[in-house]
Amino acid sequence: MKKIILVLIILLAGCGNKNNDIKLFKEEFESLNNNNVAVSIDDKYNVEYLSISGAVSFLENDTGILLLGISTDGMTRSIIETLLEVAYQNDLKLVYYSPSSLIEDDTETLASMLGILDEYLQLNEDGVKMLAVPDVYFIKEGKIIGHHYGTLEDKINLSSEEKKELYNIYNDYAIKVGE
Repeated sequence: MKKIILVLIILLAGCGNKNNDIKLFKEEFESLNNNNVAVSIDDKYNVEYLSISGAVSFLENDTGILLLGISTDGMTRSIIETLLEVAYQNDLKLVYYSPSSLIEDDTETLASMLGILDEYLQLNEDGVKMLAVPDVYFIKEGKIIGHHYGTLEDKINLSSEEKKELYNIYNDYAIKVGE
């Protein structure tokens, strides 16, 4: 009996964390509206924050959408509402990793992530591959099905037509993940 109660507590705590993630995500992004691209994030969305090791595990094993983003980045902010809606409409989990949270001790895990994402990475001014934002990966059972970097032509302020075009790009990949 004690084991059943413990399992229920653990399961309920896990569910609570996901709800807290969307609340934290909403607060993190919306708190920056005065100084950046304004966003409005609904509580209905399912978002999970990941550490770098969690992001690597997700890339290797899971199904859903991985967003590499930074809440202060204009392009990340420009895509977030569209990406959340695509994930919601396709019943896919959206996981979020911010490269800005990388700590010095994560070098081995970072090397693993860079290895997995190698063919999709952007080059810096020295020609070195690096994580860049916003970078969206559509994952099915640990395989990258689709990838989209940036917005459209690296624009920050997207028109409604451009948001619709971005929605269609994301949605095409999301449908492939769900097949």
